[in-house]
This record gives sequence, C-alpha cells and structure tokens, in this order.
Amino acid sequence: MVYTGAFAASVFMGTIYGAGLKTQQEWKEEKKKVVEATTAEKLSLLDQRRSQLMKQKIDLDIKLADLHARMKKRAKEEQQQQALETSKGEQPAR
Repeated sequence: MVYTGAFAASVFMGTIYGAGLKTQQEWKEEKKKVVEATTAEKLSLLDQRRSQLMKQKIDLDIKLADLHARMKKRAKEEQQQQALETSKGEQPAR
C-alpha cells in the first residue's frame, strides 16, 4: 500500500510539473510573438484581446443584472410576508 501511495504521489507531481512547463513554454511563445510582431499585428492582437474582454464584461453584466433582479424579488417577497404577518397580528419573523 505504501508503494501505491508513493507511485500515485510521483505521478501527481510529474503531472503538475509537466503542466507548469507547458504553461511556461506557451507563455514564452506568446511573449515572443508579441515582441516580434509589427505594429499592425500588435494592434490586431490588442483588438482581439479587447473583444474577448468585452464579451466577458457583457456576460458578467448580464449575470449581475439577474442577481440584482433576484435580490429585489426576494426583498419584495419578504416585505409582503412581513406585511401579511403584521396584518394577522403576528410578530414579523426575523
């Protein structure tokens, strides 16, 4: 059982190390592309990145608007429940 645990740990560490190396290599390649790119290519890369970021922003804005709507709905329901309990002569639940 000790051998199994040691083997699993070794495989896990190898996987993590390999993923780190791949990430570093990809980052270096991307950096090299940016450094060697012409001004027009750099502008194109920046425009692409801006488009990606704007899409993320739109998605997050939609999620935020949905969250605000749910919060308002929940607050309204709680107020209605408290008003109902108050009209029945009960103490509001807190």
